[in-house]
Amino acid sequence: MKTKYIHQLFIALCVIVFASCKKESANIFNMFGDVTVTFNNSDPRCVTDYKVINDKEEVWIDFTINSAKEDMYSYIFEVSAGTAQATRYTVNITDPAQRRSFSSIIKLPNSAFPAAALRDGKQSYRICALNEKGIYIGDGYKKVTVDVNPSFMIYANRDIYLPDTVGKSLPSFFSLNDATGFSYNNAATNAAKIDFGIYRKPGSNSTVQTPTWVVNLYSPSVATNPLTVYDISGFSPKRTTKFSQPVTGQANAFLTTAISGSSIEALAKARAITFNETTQTTPANGLAAGNAVFFLTPEGKYGMLYINAVTADLQKRPFINVSIKVQR
Repeated sequence: MKTKYIHQLFIALCVIVFASCKKESANIFNMFGDVTVTFNNSDPRCVTDYKVINDKEEVWIDFTINSAKEDMYSYIFEVSAGTAQATRYTVNITDPAQRRSFSSIIKLPNSAFPAAALRDGKQSYRICALNEKGIYIGDGYKKVTVDVNPSFMIYANRDIYLPDTVGKSLPSFFSLNDATGFSYNNAATNAAKIDFGIYRKPGSNSTVQTPTWVVNLYSPSVATNPLTVYDISGFSPKRTTKFSQPVTGQANAFLTTAISGSSIEALAKARAITFNETTQTTPANGLAAGNAVFFLTPEGKYGMLYINAVTADLQKRPFINVSIKVQR
């Protein structure tokens, strides 16, 4: 019995000791309360909390950041979208008179902040203060969000087969409006939808010992049919979509630059979109993985056709896998 009481006394002493050692930890939700941020509504283009806009509209972030106890020497303009890592830009505060209260207007789009380019969907922005040592001292626990209405369509991982000249049943014709493929057998009845077909030819560096193939595309409205085994003279109506020649190394542009209808248009307009067919003679410069073809549909919609892979299926039938972004 005596042992039991000693054991209870030991537990009680432990509780008292641990209780006396308890420390209050800092609360992240109030430890930076000396800094406040106000998003001002000085213009109809301003976003003060959450704003829905259409592509090509301008957005202003008019802000005032105050620090009650510590001078601010710079601020961070932070941009975040979805689950991607946020991008941060550091801007110096050079006027000593503004170290406790600083105001500015960031107008988007803005070439000084490329990652802040307006994109389809939601994108959020924060303003964070830094002291003389570049240490974070607060953001007012605020952010603003801009939500851009959908301005383009994306079609991912569509297969377009090289022509099968016997059965003529593989989808080697393609519609850029809805990413549908057509075989030669059903192409004529769907001519109004077809923007191009693909074919391949020996490359300029091809030999009997080492054959190489170049994949190109052609519009049904091309002056001279490059694939005479497929008679397209009876296709009617023939769409007059125009194309650029393939542009190499476009993975980053497709993924991170073509993020709205207007950005797709800007990328396309930087190229000569005047061709009814691509005319490359080496595999790397044709419809090869990593390359892209920009286009303009008869309806006036700009787009980007990106080549993910040039490969073959289990039956060894060659095809290209593409993804498309096109303005709505």
